[in-house]
Amino acid sequence: MKMQIKNTHYLILLILLVATSAKAQEVENEFQTRTSVTLSTKLLKNLKVSISPELRFDENFALDKSLLEGNISYKLIKNLSLGAGLRFYANKRETKSTEYYNRYLLSAKYDRSFGRFEPSLKISYTNFSDDDSDNNMLRYKAAVKYNIRKSKFTPFIGLEAFQETSGSDLYKMRYFVGTDYKICKKNYIEASYKFDYFQNEFKNKHIVNIGYKLKF
Repeated sequence: MKMQIKNTHYLILLILLVATSAKAQEVENEFQTRTSVTLSTKLLKNLKVSISPELRFDENFALDKSLLEGNISYKLIKNLSLGAGLRFYANKRETKSTEYYNRYLLSAKYDRSFGRFEPSLKISYTNFSDDDSDNNMLRYKAAVKYNIRKSKFTPFIGLEAFQETSGSDLYKMRYFVGTDYKICKKNYIEASYKFDYFQNEFKNKHIVNIGYKLKF
């Protein structure tokens, strides 16, 4: 009988320890919505430029950040292009004055069509992440689009890995899914969902994005 009571005490203690540990490691889920407008055109046969203003809102739909991004890409050979981009941020803060800063990005992208599938691979170097980390980052992105026959929808899916150049560990993984919808010639609406999984933090980020694209 005494042995049973003793074992019961150990079981209760184990349950309390597990419960306390689970509570201490509770994952924080952050929610964000974004809306953007992207204007793009070809200056030369192999040279493409784009500009995109964007607004980001927190889980209460209050404005968190606004930004303006410009990108340029050059098709080096048939399936390989090199790119560069510059992004300006305005970070609105409740207790402090608005913070202004910028981010640059260099990239190489390989894409190719297989029937109606359009897979792509992209590697980028940037001076910091959109999150709290201000370290230099390498980003590895794989995605695939599918051109549905006689449809205005072009769905896509993919993943992206973020790695700090100061170490070998991944900073976070991003999984995304979405679709482009063709309104009319050269006019598109994009809707997507992104899930950011942080490797070394008990934190996830959920991002819903609605954007308008105009190609001219």
